Amino acid sequence: MRKKPTRAVILLPGTIHFEAVIASFSDWFQDAIVIAVDKGIDKAEKIAPLRCNSDVAVDYWVGDFDSSHHLEIAPTLYREKVRYPAEKDEIDTELALSLAREQGIDRFLLLGGIGGRLDHQTALLFLPVQYPATTFIHTDGVEKLHFLEAGRHYHFLLPLGTTVSLMALTDLAGINLSGVKWPLSNYALKLGSGLTYSNEVVEEQGIEVSIEKGDAWLYLLPADSKRSL
Repeated sequence: MRKKPTRAVILLPGTIHFEAVIASFSDWFQDAIVIAVDKGIDKAEKIAPLRCNSDVAVDYWVGDFDSSHHLEIAPTLYREKVRYPAEKDEIDTELALSLAREQGIDRFLLLGGIGGRLDHQTALLFLPVQYPATTFIHTDGVEKLHFLEAGRHYHFLLPLGTTVSLMALTDLAGINLSGVKWPLSNYALKLGSGLTYSNEVVEEQGIEVSIEKGDAWLYLLPADSKRSL
């Protein structure tokens, strides 16, 4: 009997660099459910070959479909289409997360959704605040965000020169960050401070990071990326 999935891949609208995603997260497509959010369904054909343990590329296609009405999507690519009204209290991604949470999912890989509308981007960044005890990774294959759970220790093996930013969603206490140009030890950070942005990996063994209290993303950008302000 197949184990019940505990994690989900959420396909969001926007560009995804699939080669980089596959290199880092190919195992997710083997045992996670896949949910496409509205126009995010346009990635279905790309991931279909990765889902060896499923007869469809996408398990659920959810949204109000305002941004995907013009797309021609083969019905064989998805198992179920879940439609919501255009006028609603939640953004489509929240609805996708709620659907997955109802099935016991507590680990999420969000693909895409970077570089689009600022209001939607901000809403995505604050999703972990309303879903406590849930693991989030958000990436387009180039930029990566790992949600840091308070009280947990993390080690990331990263190339030298990788940009590292700690993006606070609340006030933070007990920040420990090593392996970077400007390390921190038991540091307290007020929400809104830019002190923890644009750090740099300087140790070949990577970085170690933890926070004792608060909510934050760890943002990672490769040294060879052309992206800037």
